[in-house]
Amino acid sequence: MVRDRFTIYCDRPIPSLDMPNALAYEVADRKQEGRPLYALVCKPEMPIRISVMRALKGLEIPSILHMVDWGVAEWPPVDRKCVIVIYNRPMGGRVMDSMAGSFKRIPDHQFARMIVKPIADGLVELASKGIAHRAIRPDNLYFMDEARTKIVLGDCVTSIPAHDQPVVMEAIESSQAMPTGRGGGSYTDDMYSFGVSVLILAVGRNPLQGVADSEIIRRKIQQGSYATLVGDERMPVTLIECLRGLLTDDPEQRWQATNIDLWLNGKRLTPIQAKAEPQSQRPLRFADMEFHSIRPLSYAMYQNWDKAISIITDGTLEIWIRRGLELNDLADGIATAIKSSNAMAGGNKSDMEDLIVARVLMLMDPRMPVRFRDFRSFVDGFGQSLAVTMLRKQKLQSHTDFISRDLWRHWIAAQTKQAAENQQFENVFRDLKNYLKDPNSGDGIERCVYELNEWQPCMSPLIEGQYVMEVKGVLPALDNAAKTANTKLWPVDRHIAAFLRARYAKGTGSQIDAMNDSRPDRATIGMLSVLAIVQWRLGPETLYNLASWVGGLMGPVINSYQNRNKRKDIEKELPKLVRKGNLAELYNYLDNPEERQRDAEGFTWAKAEYASAERMIYDLEHGQVDRQESAIKSGRQMGTGGAFVIMLLTILVTLLAKLL
Repeated sequence: MVRDRFTIYCDRPIPSLDMPNALAYEVADRKQEGRPLYALVCKPEMPIRISVMRALKGLEIPSILHMVDWGVAEWPPVDRKCVIVIYNRPMGGRVMDSMAGSFKRIPDHQFARMIVKPIADGLVELASKGIAHRAIRPDNLYFMDEARTKIVLGDCVTSIPAHDQPVVMEAIESSQAMPTGRGGGSYTDDMYSFGVSVLILAVGRNPLQGVADSEIIRRKIQQGSYATLVGDERMPVTLIECLRGLLTDDPEQRWQATNIDLWLNGKRLTPIQAKAEPQSQRPLRFADMEFHSIRPLSYAMYQNWDKAISIITDGTLEIWIRRGLELNDLADGIATAIKSSNAMAGGNKSDMEDLIVARVLMLMDPRMPVRFRDFRSFVDGFGQSLAVTMLRKQKLQSHTDFISRDLWRHWIAAQTKQAAENQQFENVFRDLKNYLKDPNSGDGIERCVYELNEWQPCMSPLIEGQYVMEVKGVLPALDNAAKTANTKLWPVDRHIAAFLRARYAKGTGSQIDAMNDSRPDRATIGMLSVLAIVQWRLGPETLYNLASWVGGLMGPVINSYQNRNKRKDIEKELPKLVRKGNLAELYNYLDNPEERQRDAEGFTWAKAEYASAERMIYDLEHGQVDRQESAIKSGRQMGTGGAFVIMLLTILVTLLAKLL
């Protein structure tokens, strides 16, 4: 059930409407029986676009598939909670069943009215709300009616932006990033994907089907996107101008909705001239190929990573750029990058070479993502890439390198246009670097992932199946987890601590610091204080299972009291407090300042008494007590004798004085 209204039938799948990271199922609406709906159940290992879902829910945009509702619900097939998105069902199915499929071409005179105009209008409305679709491709277009006359754009929220896009659908820059690192993108990215979709539908199939991704990118760089995609295909004359405008590789010249409106109204637009790259008359030979311009060489160097270092460090690249292309600023930048990378690598040759290649590629082609061996990501896509990698339990070394080696900083410095968001990234990543250096619970790479992903649910193994996106959901989830968890382990692991620190730093910061204390008793009471402060401020009032779990871990705290009777009293009282389910009350009892002071003072007095007794025992064992008593006796006798003599002398003196 979603929202106590929509029933999703897990035994009634609709494979024809599946998305790459969400499976489709039949839905029944309790309030409107017979309403044609379907649900997409999102896969847990893929972050979803919660902010976009919140914006699109209930919003009707022509030519965009209508999202009716969404929610988090228990999903029996995977025995955990999943996000479920409910859409109006497109009764005519997909426009193309797959990117490898074919499409019955629409007559030229109907093409613009059926496809170009409505989709372009829908993208404009999305852009006005600050949303980039980033999932525009022929197999994500649907016919809403059975007559197959109305086309709409499909789902865009069940995976991170552009993750499911084939390379052919993405602009040159985005296509070079990993699917997880393409970033949020923009309206111009959507227009490019829209242009590729229009071309494929106009041809009736994908003209580059079967061509390797690396070859598609190479051709686009060498020939331009339009020439690569059209190839030898025969294009409708009426679409050529529109396609050239949408598929230009310069984002600043790419067509927008206003250009499309003018074109639809019959106005001839100035043909877009591709900006020519500087060409060198003398080619640079690399990897058995000759290059006359920088961008194709940059891509070839990335493709042949291990060979690239040689032409960088021996000066070949710098000389060619300086003499062949007369780009002295670029050549100077490369020379500086080599020197500073040598200093940063700390003597590790392999690390030094990788860093040099990565930085040189940034300088040669700043619009490309950060490329560091197999890692390729835009700065704004890094957080999503980190989340996916962590959810899939893959190695995180490349992501930690991205932060610790300042790859983000070098990419920002290489940009020719220092946009305001770049400064924002610098502030964010500077903090991330500090978190990464801190090994304590609540920081580290775990905190980085939550700081970068506002709606990322907590990934703690204890509660990840309950899809907790907000702090107030952590304790109820732990209370539920206590039924099956290993209660010998702490309920606050690194992920929960990092989640709380990122989402509720003001409320839990000092408590998490205490949890990292090296003394077991202080660390344990710190862990309890973390949970207690959250319950006290956010509820719920009772947490019986969690209290029982935490109560069983209080051994170090109990043993920290010196008074044996006090420890017995605590052990006797503890079950009563646990049964109340109030962690704040438990904390106040176990860490009562007055009781602590009384125990400390008593312990100090006991230590003094013990020390006195120890001295007495020592004296007895070494016979010092008899000598002392003898000395005291002798002293008393001598004192008495002396006093008697003084008394006699005094009497004698007195008598003599009277006689004389």
